[in-house]
Amino acid sequence: MDTDHFPDTDPAKAVSQLGENISQTAENQRALVQDMTHFAKEESLRFMNLRLERNGDALDKLQNCHGLSGLLGVQQEWLRDFVQDYMSQNMRLAGAFRGMAQNVVASAAQTASQTVDHMQQEAGEMAEQASEQMHQAAETVEDSVQETQH
Repeated sequence: MDTDHFPDTDPAKAVSQLGENISQTAENQRALVQDMTHFAKEESLRFMNLRLERNGDALDKLQNCHGLSGLLGVQQEWLRDFVQDYMSQNMRLAGAFRGMAQNVVASAAQTASQTVDHMQQEAGEMAEQASEQMHQAAETVEDSVQETQH
């Protein structure tokens, strides 16, 4: 079959389109990983700075506390803040990663849908063209048969 007559349905073009979609998806994933890495780094720095500040506050309180009850009070406050900060950090990370994952899934679904739609359109056009060519071939054969009969 000569594809020069039908450049819009060239299989090489369809494969090229699929390759471009895969390439775009890979680029989107690279950008997502880069964003996640940057976010995690920034959040880790924020958490570490918060903990350093809390540790400094605890040391200041330890210098001014009186007796064992004062020491235990500072320790309990430090431990309570540590658990609270750790849980807040985990909630922030989980929320951010959940949002990023939802965006990735939505983007992947959209890209897949567009690719499938494009491929279905291309396949439909190719089938229509093949049907037209078969019809023309049948007419040519019929005309040839009629000419030989006369």
